Amino acid sequence: MHKIEIKKTGEIVYHEKLENGLDIYMLPNKKQKNFYITLNTKYGSIHTDYKYKGKEYKNPKGIAHFLEHILFNMPDGSNAFDYYSKLGSNINAFTSFDITCYEVMGNTKFKENLSYLLEYVYTPYFTKEMVEGEKGIITEEIKMLQDNPGSELVYGLYRNIFVNDQRKYLISGTTNDVKKINLNMIETVYDAFYHPENMFLIITGSFNPEEAIAITIENMKTKEIPKYSKPSLRKEKEPFKINKDVSEKAMPVDKHNISFGIKIAKTNFKSLKLTDLELRTYLNLIMKINFGRTSLLKEELSSNGIITENISTHITVTDEYYVLALISATEYPDYLIKRFKEKLADLVISKEEVERKIKVSISNLILSFDEIENVNSDIQDDIINYDKYIDDIYLQYKKLDAEIAEQIIKKMSKHLLSITILTPKEEN
Repeated sequence: MHKIEIKKTGEIVYHEKLENGLDIYMLPNKKQKNFYITLNTKYGSIHTDYKYKGKEYKNPKGIAHFLEHILFNMPDGSNAFDYYSKLGSNINAFTSFDITCYEVMGNTKFKENLSYLLEYVYTPYFTKEMVEGEKGIITEEIKMLQDNPGSELVYGLYRNIFVNDQRKYLISGTTNDVKKINLNMIETVYDAFYHPENMFLIITGSFNPEEAIAITIENMKTKEIPKYSKPSLRKEKEPFKINKDVSEKAMPVDKHNISFGIKIAKTNFKSLKLTDLELRTYLNLIMKINFGRTSLLKEELSSNGIITENISTHITVTDEYYVLALISATEYPDYLIKRFKEKLADLVISKEEVERKIKVSISNLILSFDEIENVNSDIQDDIINYDKYIDDIYLQYKKLDAEIAEQIIKKMSKHLLSITILTPKEEN
């Protein structure tokens, strides 16, 4: 078992790679009563087009999410929800753009919780009846998503800002996509992407790492794991343009909800010779200083009654672009958009602000290790984004430099904007 020392924190991540290819990452915390386990596959909603064992596949949107829904069923007619309910544990699963995650949270019977997670995920059982029966459930879920303002703020922005990138589509797909999904597609996707070589297990909280590895090895030796044949993903190149500058949609909201998207090509920053991790860290820093909860702009907008809540900031990273998003609600959409544009054209940073944010980031980092779900999610993100756990994030924060941030701000001037506005729906 390999120990990954998280520099300057006193924390250790334990890593083990099994013979069948499954990576296990563990961060124990004896101060916690609960344990949190996630079994993850590097397969999400954007991975619909691929080549596997010499054949080309182009699946409907939403198939990763569909598979997640029906994998809980077992050949004997039982399902994982029933089993974990009897244990008193909580289970769930989710699909994102680039990952599918199966999770369990409990505080007793660690062996049973971990063993059954491995058991049901690695026991694929699908029937035509099961596939057809699930279509109605997912269709209703899609209708709820389409009527949800929070979902529309995000996907509306992605639809406007992306031309080819599949992030512009709902993770669940459309109702027409769901109708096209069949048993053969589901079985092929599972075979291609649910191999231990393409998956990883993360355990955080109260548990014994040695025992966790022993349980996993014992369980996995009962599975017939075929030789890994890595699928080859196909992606369309995303151009430096957008679908729409502005879109408006009436929805059940009290105020105008706005998502303000900034599309920046990664090539803008090539001359700076920074890693993707470094660039993400700097972009987050720049966004928080200029638009975050302690920013001058936020204080100005709040004190003048333009907004009543914080401005949410978010960064989406694709192979070719950084997409920065600002989300807020207001009764004065034109004025808020005007101020966002003005601030974007006049981003500022100072040595004092950088040093203050470094202290805050380091403090949050230390505290985060007691949040077993958050630290599990952080490990997930690192594996998906960098194919390894980042053990020197403390040092990344410490070396943040205001002069480099200023250079990045200059490179951000070449960008595209797209704005999504949700307007209050008039009552009939």
